[in-house]
Amino acid sequence: MRAGDMSIPVTIPASRPGPVAQLLLAIAMIVLASVPVAKASVMPGGNSGWLVIASRADANSAVSLARGYAPRFPQTTVFQSNNGWYAVTLGWMRQPAGNAYKNSLISSGAIPGDSYFHNGERFQYAVWSATGVTGGLSQALLSATALQGGSPAGSGSYTPSNQGYVTGLNPRGDNYLSLRTGPGSRYQEIARMGPNTPLTILGRQGSWLSVRLQDGRSGWAYSKYVASAPAAPTAPPTVSPQPTPAPTVVSRAISPPRPGLVGDLSDSGDTFLSLRTGAGTGHAEIARLLEGTEVTMLTQQGAWIEVELNNGMRGWAYGRYLAAAATRNNGETDTDIPVIGPDPAPPQVATPAPGAPPTSSPSLPDLSTLPDGKRVALVMGNSAYEYAPLLPNPKNDAARLTETLKRLGFTVIVGLDQSKVAMESTVRSYVRAIRDADVALFFYAGHAMQMGGKNFLIPIDAKLEDATAVDFETIELGTILNYMNAPGRLSIALLDACRDNPLARRFRSLGTSRSAYVGRGLAAPEAGGGNILIGYATAPGEVALDGDGDNSPFTTALLEHIETPGLEIEIMMKRVKADVYSATGGSQSPWHNSALRREFYFLK
Repeated sequence: MRAGDMSIPVTIPASRPGPVAQLLLAIAMIVLASVPVAKASVMPGGNSGWLVIASRADANSAVSLARGYAPRFPQTTVFQSNNGWYAVTLGWMRQPAGNAYKNSLISSGAIPGDSYFHNGERFQYAVWSATGVTGGLSQALLSATALQGGSPAGSGSYTPSNQGYVTGLNPRGDNYLSLRTGPGSRYQEIARMGPNTPLTILGRQGSWLSVRLQDGRSGWAYSKYVASAPAAPTAPPTVSPQPTPAPTVVSRAISPPRPGLVGDLSDSGDTFLSLRTGAGTGHAEIARLLEGTEVTMLTQQGAWIEVELNNGMRGWAYGRYLAAAATRNNGETDTDIPVIGPDPAPPQVATPAPGAPPTSSPSLPDLSTLPDGKRVALVMGNSAYEYAPLLPNPKNDAARLTETLKRLGFTVIVGLDQSKVAMESTVRSYVRAIRDADVALFFYAGHAMQMGGKNFLIPIDAKLEDATAVDFETIELGTILNYMNAPGRLSIALLDACRDNPLARRFRSLGTSRSAYVGRGLAAPEAGGGNILIGYATAPGEVALDGDGDNSPFTTALLEHIETPGLEIEIMMKRVKADVYSATGGSQSPWHNSALRREFYFLK
């Protein structure tokens, strides 16, 4: 028999058992009878445990000791253990807050140094409790004996009030406090607590507090933004100042755009800086920037800065955590670049008096002539095709238009010489950014093709060598237009993509059933019921010229007229058409289809 076996194999003949067999059977029955019958344990469950301060061999001694702790610890309870001893506990508590609480009590001398937490597996029932609740495991017992945190009066250690609330948040920044699974910003975020959120303080570890919300969720919060409620039995103060009208904050371009980076985040309570679709915490988060992330600062609106990442993604970040780059490319210190962002106490933005001219700055342009509303643009230009001759101008066209749109108040997401995967990622960033946009613009320069009445944009890594290529190597224009077309939004799509396309000719030459539906140039899209204008560099089914200069004829004309003050967009498109027709000797005539239900001006 192996050591530790709880049963003894017994072989009993079919006939009447002999004396040896009877003896073995009797031994087996004695062994089985000696196995203790398990009783229900008193376990709080999860990662919780009972704070045990002592054990005594008899109940009277244990209860006598417990009575001495009860005035300071009203959850004190004595349990009978399955080993016959009696455990004196101060109550139960969740971890890791429990260990922090225990350590504070030990360091203050309030409890013995060998006190420990036990999960209750050995405890059979409570024989005495200062709460008056005894017996086995029950909800009443657990509710009465749960420790709420804090230290005994006069202990000299950390003595938090039971109740607290969230305070001190900056409404111009991320106006919430993260509740995390552990005492540090590297731990997972459980919830986001707004100003004045009531909570119960359970313990402390360094600069982090263990807290519990009213809905029962518990975790850790940065102590800088938690205040204790008054010790008197009154409700936590409700900080609810009378709402005041928001000041008028004008976006102003940072000209020229300045390099910067994400600075020190140690006092933010997080390890990242949120990149948002607009200037304020009410806008959607589209990315999280770590310390040292390089950015280009484009526009300032109050305490928020519009930035562009190295991958072309754009959004808004809280200026307090952005710093200007220390050096230029030549390594010399750039002392004239200021740190962008408010002081720890952000200054108030004064509301201009009625009729007063907007505040001007010698380095920032006056944008008061721009129409109201958020403007977002996606600008894409593909020149360096891997399986077709280089197109000189699309990348130039996209770059020139990007700078112009920035001056016109657009947040611009840029994609230059992109593969299929990169184009899809850029389009997705654009779709997220336009969720709350008033005006959405899309410009594409490069190769495209039509098939079966639909238009497809061609990334630089497309081969178009088999019948499935359109499905897996291109991006359908209609998908982008569908996302742009939203109620209340004005949308503009401009396509300088009708160039002579060797990739489309290659696809037609395959002789497949699908290639028979590939047409010349682009198909005329339906504007549908949306508030949208769609413009092509040339008429549907025709081929546009790339141009002999730095930009195509269409983009050259567009750049000529788009910044003309007071020029309504449909009038602008007619002027673009006239210029292109003249510049190409009548061989190219731009086309547009408009379903706009209101006038639109790039610049009033």
